[in-house]
Amino acid sequence: MMKLKCMVLLLILLLPLSGCSGKEQLIIFSAEILEVSENSILVNTIDFNDFDKASVDLREAEYNFDLAEGQIVEVTIRPEIRESYPVQVTGVKLLYKGEAEKVVADYFPFRENVKYVYQGDGNEFAGFDVYVDYISGDRIQQSINNGGTVMTRIYEVNDGKLVRTFSEGEIYYRENMLQKPDGEGEVLLMEPIKKGTAWKLDGGGQRTITDISKEIQTPLGSFTAIEVVTEGRDGINIDYYAKGIGLVKTIFQSGGMEVSSALESVTENTVRSQQIWFYYPDIQSGALYYVEKEVFFRTNDETAVILEEEYKGAVKGPLGVVFTTGTAIKSLVKDGGNRVRLDLNAAFVTEMNAGAAYETMIIQCIANTFGDYYHAESLILTVEGKPYESGHISMEEGQPVPVKLDGITGKN
Repeated sequence: MMKLKCMVLLLILLLPLSGCSGKEQLIIFSAEILEVSENSILVNTIDFNDFDKASVDLREAEYNFDLAEGQIVEVTIRPEIRESYPVQVTGVKLLYKGEAEKVVADYFPFRENVKYVYQGDGNEFAGFDVYVDYISGDRIQQSINNGGTVMTRIYEVNDGKLVRTFSEGEIYYRENMLQKPDGEGEVLLMEPIKKGTAWKLDGGGQRTITDISKEIQTPLGSFTAIEVVTEGRDGINIDYYAKGIGLVKTIFQSGGMEVSSALESVTENTVRSQQIWFYYPDIQSGALYYVEKEVFFRTNDETAVILEEEYKGAVKGPLGVVFTTGTAIKSLVKDGGNRVRLDLNAAFVTEMNAGAAYETMIIQCIANTFGDYYHAESLILTVEGKPYESGHISMEEGQPVPVKLDGITGKN
């Protein structure tokens, strides 16, 4: 009997210890809520090293607040972690700790080789495609094609602001303009990202953050977005920015008219393609012809390098070579006088095997190819930084070669 009493006493003493041991097995960490689903949340851990993201099952969890993206929470989970990415865990308890600080960079991310397509409504040019041409430091250059024109826009994210530093239409060529001198930059979004933040615009008008968690429907899906309202003399513009995506919808309202553009698709790891005409001399007839090629560019590709390689490609039939294998473009730019300035290496001259008439045709083909691509009137050709000179032709400083496209036909 005495032995039985001792065993019962021992079990009673061990019970609290067993319960304490069970609580110690629970895992507790802080995290930011990234997504909210019906029975789970996706979180990004803040002070935990075992995993960076987790899908937390909430069907058995205790919490007393409305879940929302951007909240900072203390998460208690069971120790069973189902390996995947993100890991799958079972929540026990959530405690609300506050709101994550919103920063501009999260709502206008710089992403390479991405194409955005926006569906338009209310105007034939409201729909447009966006491709990222260049990224460097705190600047990004985009090409925007709305079917009527192609625009180049440059944005800067710095000092808690999203600023559009450059915007110009009718730019059908591709050129790195990130280092262009700043014009009158327009602030599109700024911190603190909270309701009521407002700023004046040059030329009149005011831009205001009117909501930081607006539910927006687009053809791509639903987004929780920042709402920015711009009141100007011509009407009201409403822009919506979603975290990790950027602009997801824009609406312009004026005099009962409404034009909108909403995100339809985002394509990762893609390229920008252009149909480019390369001009060649016909050896037999003495005429010039163009060959249309589809050329592909990825973000930060150098246009000169891509065009150089394409021009070195094999030609068919009687068409003659323009760029020999050793030819290299040293610089290529369109200047303010609607001229293309092209500097080639010395191999272009030394590897050329042509008489005076044929050499003239080759130079005209170069002027047509690069002038046509840049929509320029003429081309200034130099070799190693000096005016073009060979055994047959000698050009003066700054002497242009006119672009002549009339009457030239294509060859397959």
